[in-house]
Amino acid sequence: MNRFRIPRKRWLLAVAAVATLLWYVYYPSRQILAFEDPDNGELLRFLPVAEGDHFQIKYTHSIHLSDVFEEYIIRNERLFPNRLVYEDTAVGMPANAEAGQTFTMEDGKYILSDLHGSTDKLYLTIGAVKANHQIIFKDKAYSLQDNIGPGETVAILSRRVNHWTLWKGEKLHE
Repeated sequence: MNRFRIPRKRWLLAVAAVATLLWYVYYPSRQILAFEDPDNGELLRFLPVAEGDHFQIKYTHSIHLSDVFEEYIIRNERLFPNRLVYEDTAVGMPANAEAGQTFTMEDGKYILSDLHGSTDKLYLTIGAVKANHQIIFKDKAYSLQDNIGPGETVAILSRRVNHWTLWKGEKLHE
């Protein structure tokens, strides 16, 4: 008789445990806002997000030197622009709304809302001098200059990843 024989029930339990662990580690079940190198898709940083979350890209306009907030909603791994908040309607900023959009003014700021369309990816070159690009998420600000680097180009997208990718990657830090 082979004294190293494993009973069938234990063997099945071991196989089930290993399969569950592998599924947990490798199944893409977590949604993130990914900041990737646009040339090779390498994950540079990430933020854990959920369906319906909002985030903003905040930056200082290069000509007006005032803050601009672009707000997006995450739905079905796509980025939907929600509103744009800014202080000047001069160079590069809208002075009115298009059909179906709303243009208002509150506290000295212009607000363009009910924006249309969506994208799977945003491309952003992080300002090296005055732009001070930040991601605002759940009342926390994350500097892209500090997290990724000034002058770098980044692709911003929502996607599902597995736990292994999360363990290897780096979250944005405040």
